Amino acid sequence: MKVTLNWLRNHVDFDGTPEELTERLTLLGLEVEGVERLAGQLDGVVVAQVLSRDKHPNADKLSVCRVADGRGERQIVCGAQNFKAGDKVPLILPGASLPPKAGETQPFTIKVGKIRSVESHGMMCSHEELGLEPEAFGLRREDGLLILPETATVGQPLAVHLGLSGSDVVFDLEVTPNRPDLNSVIGIAREVAALTGKPLRLPEVTVPEVAGGAAAPAVAVRLEAPDLCPRYTARVIRGLKVGPSPAWLRSALEKVGLRSINNVVDVSNFVMLETGQPLHTFDLRRLRTRAAGVPEVVIRRASEGETFTTLDGREHTLTPENLLIADAAGGIALAGIMGGLDSGIQADTTDVLIESAYFTPTGIRRTSKALALRTDASYRFERGADVQAAESAGRRCAQLLLELAGGSLSGEVIDAFPNPPPSKELTLRHDRAKVLLGVDIPAEVQAGFLAGLGLEEVGQGSRTGAAGSVWRVPSWRVDLKREVDLVEEVARLFGVDRIPSTTPRGAVGSHPFDATYDRFAEVRRILTGLGLDEAQGQTLISDAAARRVSEEVVLLANPLSSDMNALRPSLLPGLIDSLSHNLTRRNGDVQLFEIGRVFTLHNGAAREGWRVAIALTGARDPRFWSGADRDAKADVYDLKGLVEELIERLGLRGVAYARRPESTPLMLESAAVTLGGKLPLGQLGQLLPTLAKRHDLRDAVLLAELDLDALLARGNPARSFKPLAAFPSIQRDVAMIVPEATTHEAVLAAVKQAKPGHLEAVELFDVFRGKHVPEGHKSLAYSFTYRAADRTLKDEEVQASHDRLVGVFQSALGASLRA
Repeated sequence: MKVTLNWLRNHVDFDGTPEELTERLTLLGLEVEGVERLAGQLDGVVVAQVLSRDKHPNADKLSVCRVADGRGERQIVCGAQNFKAGDKVPLILPGASLPPKAGETQPFTIKVGKIRSVESHGMMCSHEELGLEPEAFGLRREDGLLILPETATVGQPLAVHLGLSGSDVVFDLEVTPNRPDLNSVIGIAREVAALTGKPLRLPEVTVPEVAGGAAAPAVAVRLEAPDLCPRYTARVIRGLKVGPSPAWLRSALEKVGLRSINNVVDVSNFVMLETGQPLHTFDLRRLRTRAAGVPEVVIRRASEGETFTTLDGREHTLTPENLLIADAAGGIALAGIMGGLDSGIQADTTDVLIESAYFTPTGIRRTSKALALRTDASYRFERGADVQAAESAGRRCAQLLLELAGGSLSGEVIDAFPNPPPSKELTLRHDRAKVLLGVDIPAEVQAGFLAGLGLEEVGQGSRTGAAGSVWRVPSWRVDLKREVDLVEEVARLFGVDRIPSTTPRGAVGSHPFDATYDRFAEVRRILTGLGLDEAQGQTLISDAAARRVSEEVVLLANPLSSDMNALRPSLLPGLIDSLSHNLTRRNGDVQLFEIGRVFTLHNGAAREGWRVAIALTGARDPRFWSGADRDAKADVYDLKGLVEELIERLGLRGVAYARRPESTPLMLESAAVTLGGKLPLGQLGQLLPTLAKRHDLRDAVLLAELDLDALLARGNPARSFKPLAAFPSIQRDVAMIVPEATTHEAVLAAVKQAKPGHLEAVELFDVFRGKHVPEGHKSLAYSFTYRAADRTLKDEEVQASHDRLVGVFQSALGASLRA
């Protein structure tokens, strides 16, 4: 549903901005899919007067004119021939744009330029270039410029002179199927009025009474299918004149995407958009009459195999499920969908029949889908129109036709309405709204909201005896069926954003494990962010697999099978099986992790704990397309890097890695991970090749397992911000020869012992063995970065700290400096 801001303002006072209206509509539950700002159709076009017209020096068919635009004079080159000096014409100024031409999508912007070497400062326009119908404004249609009356004011905007509206905003709204009342401008305005408290303005409809002989029936109506058409109204107007619509009507329709056809058809479309009630107009002369001479309209089911040609020229074969509007000879319209080819409004039409009816949604939907016909009318009838609006919408259509096309009413109004539905009443218990919404809204406020939406309070009381009120539901609100629907209306107008969030009754409360689960989720986020995939292994494994990682195994008293007779003491056996499972399915490059429970024996009793484990095999990163890294295999340093990153992000400091000198029943080489060299956190290493081969794993398998309970208990999840350095750094490099057994950790320990001032970073950038390095030794090259947070360091103070550091290397590590 498209609606313009100016059209809404005709029905409700709203002086806010388009952005404010978008927010209001959204709060009401209307989804605003788009907001289009329309420049005025004639923005930049003014009334101008031709002061002189001279022949172009370089072109026979062009003129060079001096034109007054109300602010001065300008030179215009023009090719039209139907004007003279003294005429008043439309002038579009440089920078303004003309509507796109036929077949084009972009507007044409006027610029100052030269035409055959003569400058032109604007453009005098024809009615085609402006997209206007001259007759609609009482002007003459002719080739060339649009000649304006002598009374036109020079310099006045052309839109003002013609009585057109200027800029506007079009809102494209998504209307849900349960709110057919919002498929109308008045329906949307009613919502805005209820929210803002402003009064809703409905159009004043006055139609002259039909008296005397003219009151005799001008048409007969026979309703044969009241189940598909509960109500049918008809009015006749004679002596009208079909012609172009006035500018305001054409503009209103075109802004919301409807093409103007003529004043009769445009009025029916305008009333449909305004009220939400589709209408149809027939050429009365084309309706076949019976012997009495009075045209008869029959609302009946189609016969089996009956054919009918719609207004678009397509022939359809019908069934009794399709509803037809027919005359004495055959169908004249597919009810509620599209008119017939032979009964439409023509240029010479003088007498029209106005149809305003209610058709059941299921019947319209069935016919529309079966015949693949979708129209604005079927869209509205499918969702449920207002059965009570049929008569008032027909009266509104008659009023506008009489004003815009002339003529007079003929005959009485026909209103076939055999079974009017009873009015619907709902009871609202005011405390029920508090129970459902969780907020106490005073009863008088609730009543004000409902009254603003058009509901009428008709009584007090409740089925349960609780304080409440009885409300008559208006016919256009087909969605209001239960008490809870009234509560929903109160919530919409009160503001969903003002209703506090509360835990629903009966919801599961908090649990001490919730915080732990959140920490687990953080570990998952870290590891998946590092490129690992999560696996989920079995809690029950075989006794043999369990004893490879632990001597103390919790066995089941009554196992279901020998492969699942023990509780896992480690996550690693399951991850190894997952690697093997992937390899047998031709996925040899795998990086997995798992978070899960393990079970160990402690003083003869089973103890449960949480672990996190990592398993890598195959290519380091198969995402590389080429280069040396394409086929590089994962090694223990990749594994150590993942473990360090995880520990770092969990906020642990002082973690050490102690290499084990011998292999274990599971690992060829491994290292113990400890906190401060004392508290065990886990282990990492490479799986024994014999075990890898047993699982058909060709590449090295890297494994790590950490005590997740200990990591989370001693980690510090808080983060601190460290600003970027404001002062420059100074670097010093050291290349030293040390015994082969000297580790990087030993070097870092020596650095810690020396406590050099302002040391910011230590980086190992080279390890060398070979020429000029004694047997059993190696060369380590380090880069040390010094920086002060509050000043620029001097070279001599950096050198003093660095010399002290080198001295510790020599004394503690037995290092000798390389030249």
